[in-house]
Amino acid sequence: MKDFSGLYVITDENLINQKNYFDIINSVLIHKPTFIQLRIKGLSKEEVLYKAKRIRELSLKYDVKFIINDNVEVAIESGADGVHIGKFDENFNKVRKKIGDDKIIGVSCYGDIDRCIKFSDLGADYIAIGTPYFTKTKPDRERTDLDQMSKIVTTIESTPIFAIGGIDKSNIDEIKGTGVDGVAVINAIFNQDNPSSETLKLISFFNKSI
Repeated sequence: MKDFSGLYVITDENLINQKNYFDIINSVLIHKPTFIQLRIKGLSKEEVLYKAKRIRELSLKYDVKFIINDNVEVAIESGADGVHIGKFDENFNKVRKKIGDDKIIGVSCYGDIDRCIKFSDLGADYIAIGTPYFTKTKPDRERTDLDQMSKIVTTIESTPIFAIGGIDKSNIDEIKGTGVDGVAVINAIFNQDNPSSETLKLISFFNKSI
């Protein structure tokens, strides 16, 4: 089992000022979250790869794990640490074959305990599960209640589990109470006036709640 825990930051192209894009990313990474994921929908591979290569440089500078959402080819070509896949993305075993055993594969499992067991057994390096909270990123998603989150954490002992969905300073203690290894955030960082400051606060809040 890889020892992954803490804050997992996910980008959002609609929330990050494109003029200061890499400066904002840098201001977040300086606080050393555990992960940063580049999540881009609807842009060309060339545009995604350009950003991926720049963020790869920054992530190495601060020793932060860098993950690409959904795009195995960009992950490989940018030298990212790994890739994150969801329900409708490429088959896990095919991704593993392409990316290699030394790279990270994270999998979205929502509140589905059977899916969590399946991908833990297949060797996912971490699993992402849902929360009870509303999130602007996926407003129509099916939410996962706290009891189900705790049940998943108790059942899956060999794979780190990150919670995602509407997590911020007001509820991070409640989420930590379910036993998850870490929390993934988008709006709590990039939909704020000072993403750098919010990153530091969330890392501090998560560590205090342990």
